[in-house]
Amino acid sequence: MPREQLPVADFQQVLTIVNEARSRALRAVNAEMIQMYWNVGEYLSKLCADASYGDKVIPEVAAYIAHEAPGLKGFTRPNLYRMKQFYEAYYEDEIVSPLVRQLSWTNHLIILSGAKTAEARRFYVQLCIKERYSKRELERQIDSSYYERFMLSAGKQLPEHLE
Repeated sequence: MPREQLPVADFQQVLTIVNEARSRALRAVNAEMIQMYWNVGEYLSKLCADASYGDKVIPEVAAYIAHEAPGLKGFTRPNLYRMKQFYEAYYEDEIVSPLVRQLSWTNHLIILSGAKTAEARRFYVQLCIKERYSKRELERQIDSSYYERFMLSAGKQLPEHLE
């Protein structure tokens, strides 16, 4: 006697469980990576503030890391400068500081390089989180000067959906 076939549609739940868990895991990993970049940036910022003029602190740190941990990727001189810039751009901003872990490092780099003021950075961080912008969409919004256009058309307040 043949065994009764279960409907394949019932099996979709397994894929849903797996995909949701993967998504949560990726968000957790991203948040930890951003926290690490924040901490490295904070350390470098304080180290540079304590260094005398002309010290090559960040290049020395990059060389040290390359020598001591040659397999460790992503800690080159330019990337260490970006981590320092990332920390220094947001550490005094009480609104953005708690939000930074919700964006990807790529989106942070786009905002840091494309937004000219602290207000513009805050605007794009909040917009990116609210609208779940991809790299391309964020680049498109910055390249089209969305923040500037919004400020000219609507005044000096954030869109209601960003408050």
